[in-house]
Amino acid sequence: MYDSYATIYDLAKQGRYGGFMAQWSLDWLAVRGERPGSVLDLACGTGAATLVFAQAGCTVTGIDASTAMLDIARARVRDARLAATFGEADIRLLADDTNAGLAEPSTFDLVTCFADSLNYLTGAGDLALVFHQVAVALRVGGWLMFDINTEAEYATWDERDVVAHDSADLLLYQKLRYNKRARLGTGRIVWFVREIEHWWRGEETHTQRAWRDHEVRAALAAAGFTLVLAEPAPNAVDGRRFVYVCRKSKE
Repeated sequence: MYDSYATIYDLAKQGRYGGFMAQWSLDWLAVRGERPGSVLDLACGTGAATLVFAQAGCTVTGIDASTAMLDIARARVRDARLAATFGEADIRLLADDTNAGLAEPSTFDLVTCFADSLNYLTGAGDLALVFHQVAVALRVGGWLMFDINTEAEYATWDERDVVAHDSADLLLYQKLRYNKRARLGTGRIVWFVREIEHWWRGEETHTQRAWRDHEVRAALAAAGFTLVLAEPAPNAVDGRRFVYVCRKSKE
């Protein structure tokens, strides 16, 4: 996923919500007298959130499993004349991946994962595994912030087709399906890009899991996090996306 789609994702500006949530997280912390010096941005994609943290003066590391997405993220940071470190890794295996670009354990003040990236974890134990990796990376008292799609969002995926972007040079639509029993949503993403007088077609299929609130809370507690906030995310419709703010309470 996100290989041939990476350029399309960026052209359609689908990373904007991640950038919005990055600014939201900085503002939320600032109101409470907190300013993160070091930030780990998980599933950073094309770098929208990473760029916001870099612009705020944070030392930021972006991690993603897609080489194509990271190439765009590096270019965006470079073009903005800012600095960030990027690493290619599975966010479930951060502590085991020597190429992830991570510093020593207990280093980061803030870890983020935005734009429903955690919904891409479909294995029963995946969420707990990621939170344990994050706990290793965070200093005591450090923050974890993420958003996640709820079952209310996937309930709208019942045999639904959505035009996600329509411009003179790009048409992007999604065929959405939801298996309620398995709690798995499938998005068949199809795009047409115009180059001069020709249109080129591409396609990827993405699968997401509808994590329930009690599962999220249990995984956080098992990893040693104290839940500070769990509420509908900014700009969420009918509680279809939630934001969680947590703090690492101990080693």
